[in-house]
Amino acid sequence: MFSKLDPWQKEALEHRGHILLCTGRQSGKTFLMARKASDYMLSHPNCRIIVVSLTEDQAELMIIMILDYLEKNHKNKIAIGLKKPTKKRVYLKNGAMVLARPVGNTGDAVRGFTGDVLIVDEASRMPELAFTAAKPTLLTTGGEIWMCSTPFGKRGYFYDCYQNKNERFKVIHTNSEEVMKNREITESWTIERREGSLRMLGEERKDMTELQYGQEYLGLFLDELQRYFPDDLIDKVCKLGRPEETPPGKKYLGVDIARLGKDEGTLEIINDDETSIFKHIENIITKKQLTTETERRILDVAKRWGCRKVGVDAGAGTLGVSVLDHLMQTELKHKVVAMNNRAISLDMDGKTKQRIFKEDLYENLRSMLEHGELALLDDPEVRLSLASVQYEFTDDEKKTGLTKIKIFGNYTHVVEGLIRAAWLAKKEKSLNLWAM
Repeated sequence: MFSKLDPWQKEALEHRGHILLCTGRQSGKTFLMARKASDYMLSHPNCRIIVVSLTEDQAELMIIMILDYLEKNHKNKIAIGLKKPTKKRVYLKNGAMVLARPVGNTGDAVRGFTGDVLIVDEASRMPELAFTAAKPTLLTTGGEIWMCSTPFGKRGYFYDCYQNKNERFKVIHTNSEEVMKNREITESWTIERREGSLRMLGEERKDMTELQYGQEYLGLFLDELQRYFPDDLIDKVCKLGRPEETPPGKKYLGVDIARLGKDEGTLEIINDDETSIFKHIENIITKKQLTTETERRILDVAKRWGCRKVGVDAGAGTLGVSVLDHLMQTELKHKVVAMNNRAISLDMDGKTKQRIFKEDLYENLRSMLEHGELALLDDPEVRLSLASVQYEFTDDEKKTGLTKIKIFGNYTHVVEGLIRAAWLAKKEKSLNLWAM
C-alpha cells in the first residue's frame, strides 16, 4: 500500500473508541482498518478482533491485508505451528487474534463469539439483523465498534450512526477527489499515479450521473438513488438450497464475464422443470480468470449441466466479443446467444424504442420475481448482488423530452448472469407455449 498515511488516516489510527469511516471508493479505508487492527493486536495481548462482512470473500480480504502488513513489518510476532495464519484468522505470539466471519443476511454466523473489537466492513450494506447479531459480541468486554463504508442511501444502522446524534462515534468523512489530490507524493504514490487517478475520476464524472458519482466517489448519502430489488422482495425469492444432484428439466446458463480490472465474473443456471416456477440451481463465481480459462469454464459448466442455451454479454468493447467468437467454434455454437446490454431494444413491430436491452433484461427479471415465476438460491452472494443494484431516472441527453432509467451497482455480476439466464428461460418457454 502507501508508505505514508493521509492525515485522515492518521486521525483514525490514533483514535481510541468507536469509529466510523465514511469515504468514497478506493480511498484507503480497508487498508486503514487493517493497519489499525494490526496495531491493536500488537499492543493488546490476548485480545480478540472480529471482522464481519456480508460475504466470505469480503471478510477474508481484511485478513489478507492484516497479514500482509504484519509480515512486512512485524513478521517475528506472527504465531507459527498449529496457530499459523489462515484465510479466516491470524494469531500473534502474544495471544492476540483476529477472526473473519461472513454474516450473510441474518448474522447468525457471528453469534456465540466474544470480541474486544468488532470491525464492520461495507457497513452501509449490512442488514439490520446482522448488526443485531454482531453487536452483542462486545457486551462482556465493553469493546469497540469500527465501521467503514461507502454510503448506500439514507437508511440503516450505518446512516443512523453517521448522523451521530448521541455522539457515540468518532465520525470521519472524506471523498475520493480529496484523497487523490491531497495524498503526499512518495515512492509508492507518484505524480504519474496521482495524475492517472485524477484523470480517471474526471472520466468517471463524465460517464456517471451526478447522483452515481456523488455516492460512489464523493461519499454522499443520497435518497434519490433507489433500490431496484427491495429487501422484502429479496427475502421472498431467495429461498432455495442447492440441489444435491442434477434435477430434471431444461437448463439455461447466464454468464457475466469479468472486465479488465474487475475481479469477479459469474455463471448462473436457471432450470425449467415444467412446473409453474423457474428455479435458480447454481451460482458460480469466477475470479481473475484469463479469457481462455473463462471459455473453458463456460464449456465445462454448460456440458456438465446440459444447458440448452448460454447467454453472454457480447457488446462492442467487451471481453464477451472474443469469448463469443471462440465459443462459436465449439460444440456450443448452436447454443450460445449474444446478449448485448447496450443494444437498442425493438418494439413488436420492429421499430426502435427509447431504451436499451439492459433495461428489458432487468425488467424481465424483476417481473418474474415479483410474480412468483422464479425462485432464487438463498446464497449470500446472490442476496448481496441483488441488494447492490440501484437506479435513478435521468433526462435524455439528446433532449427528446423523455426520461430514462439508469441501472447500476458495484456488485452486480451475479445479477448480470441471472438477467441473461432468466431472459433465455422465459423467452423459450413463451415461444413453446405460443407454438402449442
